[in-house]
Amino acid sequence: MLERLIIAGALVVLFLAAVAAGRRWYAWRNDRIDRRLRSTEPTTAEGARSVQAPRIVYFTTQTCVVCKAQQEPAISALIERRRDVLVERHDAVEDRELADEYGVLSVPTTAVYDATGRLVSVNRGFAPAALLLAQVSGDTLAFEGGTAM
Repeated sequence: MLERLIIAGALVVLFLAAVAAGRRWYAWRNDRIDRRLRSTEPTTAEGARSVQAPRIVYFTTQTCVVCKAQQEPAISALIERRRDVLVERHDAVEDRELADEYGVLSVPTTAVYDATGRLVSVNRGFAPAALLLAQVSGDTLAFEGGTAM
């Protein structure tokens, strides 16, 4: 009986250590990707930051059901509200090098840039239209009680 408790305790400790290590690696990976993307802000030939429209870099695949059923309608709703937003659509399989640069491990993934070209956020997974609108506009968004778009 005591042996089983010791083995069960050891397994629990091992599991918790693996979860903590995974979370630490995931946070490190996201920080590394954010630092790399934020360091490559677009500039003009004179070196000054160029002013442009807000843009979304959107990664999908041909077989992504969530992309077709949820993310693309959310992006369409955003474009109806903010016609100045540029959307760059990329296939994560075909554009593997670019997808690796953005750290795409799942689709949909959206990278949101503000009008100055500064990276605002990288959303991994479905991002609702209200969240994308808030990120493009520079607002903060709370989902308490839901949001309407």
